[in-house]
Amino acid sequence: METTYTISDNENRVYLNKISNSIRDLNSTTDTTLFVHQMVSLSESLSNFDRNLGNSFPDIDENAQDPTYFIAAYFDTKNIVESIWVYRIVRSLTRYILLSDKFYETRDDKYAFLAKQVQKSINEFLRTKYDAQHLIYSIDYSLNQFSAFWKFERIIERRILKNYTFTYTEIRNFNLSKSLDARLVYSKVLDAKLPSFNENVALVLHYNQALLDIQDDWEDIEDDIREDMPNIFVMAAVNNIPYDRIKKSNHDAMRKLVLRGTTSELFVRLINELQALSKSISIPENFAFLKFLSDRYADNLRGKLSSTNI
Repeated sequence: METTYTISDNENRVYLNKISNSIRDLNSTTDTTLFVHQMVSLSESLSNFDRNLGNSFPDIDENAQDPTYFIAAYFDTKNIVESIWVYRIVRSLTRYILLSDKFYETRDDKYAFLAKQVQKSINEFLRTKYDAQHLIYSIDYSLNQFSAFWKFERIIERRILKNYTFTYTEIRNFNLSKSLDARLVYSKVLDAKLPSFNENVALVLHYNQALLDIQDDWEDIEDDIREDMPNIFVMAAVNNIPYDRIKKSNHDAMRKLVLRGTTSELFVRLINELQALSKSISIPENFAFLKFLSDRYADNLRGKLSSTNI
C-alpha cells in the first residue's frame, strides 16, 4: 500500500489544493445541508487523489469513499498530511472488510486472497514506515473480533430462508452488529493518531454507520433478495409474508411485497433510537460535526420511509 505524500507533479498538487479548499469550506460551514454537499465534493477529491497514487479496487472502492474519518482527523489535528494518512489507512481497512464480505457472500477465494493482500500491505506500511507495531496488533485483533459478524450473518440468512420471524430486538442487534466495524476497526486508527479522540467518539461513529447501513439495506432490497443476503427490511417483512413468496416474485414486485410486509413504525423507532443515542453522548468539540451527520442521516431515512407510505 503506497502511502507517500511527497507531491512531485502538478496533478497531485491540484488534487491537494482541491482537498485543502474543501476542508477549509467545511470548517467554515454551519449549514448542515451545505456541509453534506461539501463532503461529497471532498470525497471526490480524496478519491481522485487516492486513485492517482495507484491504489484502487474500482468495484470495491465505489462503496468506500466516506470522507468522515479524514474530516475528523483534520478537525482535530489541523494537519492535512496526517489526515490523508488516516483517510488512506481507513480506506484500506474498508477495502479489507468489503472484500471479506464479498468472500463470505460468494465463497470465491479470489476475494479472500485480495483481502489478505490488503491486510498485508497495511501491516507492512505500519511496520516499516510508521513503526506502529501496537497499531498492527490492535487492528489485527479488531478484525478478528469483527469476523464473528459474518458467522452471525449466515445464521440470519438461514433463518430467512426457512421463513423464521424476527423481533425488533433481533433486527436492531443485526443492524448494530453489521455496523460494528466503525467502532471496532476504523476507530483504532483515530485513537492512535488524534489527540482528542475517545471512546465516545467511537460510539457516535458506530451509530452513524448503523444509520448508513439502514439506508444501504433500503437501497439494496432487490439485490439482497436475489443473493439471499440478510436485509433488515426483509427480516421485518418475513414476519407477515413468507420469504419464498418474496423470492419468487419478479424484480418490480419484490420491493412492494417487502414494504407491504412491514411497517414504518418499526424502522422509525430504530432510527429515532440511534439518533437519540448519538445525541446523548458527550464528545469533544472537534468532533461535533458527527452529531450533525447523525441528524442528517436520520432525517433522510425518515423522509424515505414517509415518501413510500409503508
